[in-house]
Amino acid sequence: MSNTSNRPDGRLIPVYAVDDGLWSAELTLALSKTAAACGETVLMLDLMGGRVMDKAGIVVGVTLGDVLGGTARMSDAKYIDQNEHFTAVSTGGADLDVLLGSLAALSLSYDWVFIGARPGCTPAHIRLASAADASLIMYDCGGDNFMRAYWMLDAVRARVPKFDPLMIAQTSSDGGESEGFETFDLLAGTVRDFLGAAPALGGILEHPSCAGKLAPALLEALRQDSNFTKKRASA
Repeated sequence: MSNTSNRPDGRLIPVYAVDDGLWSAELTLALSKTAAACGETVLMLDLMGGRVMDKAGIVVGVTLGDVLGGTARMSDAKYIDQNEHFTAVSTGGADLDVLLGSLAALSLSYDWVFIGARPGCTPAHIRLASAADASLIMYDCGGDNFMRAYWMLDAVRARVPKFDPLMIAQTSSDGGESEGFETFDLLAGTVRDFLGAAPALGGILEHPSCAGKLAPALLEALRQDSNFTKKRASA
């Protein structure tokens, strides 16, 4: 639930995907819906070209890009779900670099701001990681694809040394949980050998529909995030 002071908690949480074809849109939506169902105020931001909004069944007319371009009002870009605690916004074609200041300001008005980020790792992704309260990184367990997660950790920690995301392993239908745990062990060992402390495994997804089952446990882990606790204590 929201904090007792009635001040929004303002957690800014990007959901990263290291490559195309991952279920980060489904996870972003599941986290947003689950938090809103708990009575917490949620802003879900689609930076994936409309993919998250499509998963939510929202037809987008006005985007945050239109607002920043001066052709629309912010109220027109917000899409309110049947649950009044859940608001969704598509960023349209706006560049992430341009959006960073707006994202930080928006986070002050909600308990959670979940960001479905475009796949990959650009300098803007790294700056977003620096501004976030916590982050999730999704990677594919097939072959040596998990190394893409290692390379992203390496790139971000070069600029944000304390970057400590929760890792989400996406497995094949044949591999299941065992593939997820085995691949994470390889990833964690490689990180410890070359980058220092390994991040924690936030969960394993065997199918897009599993995102809703994973979301409650992930939310609890995010609530307990030490960096966020320190932020609130110093506010």
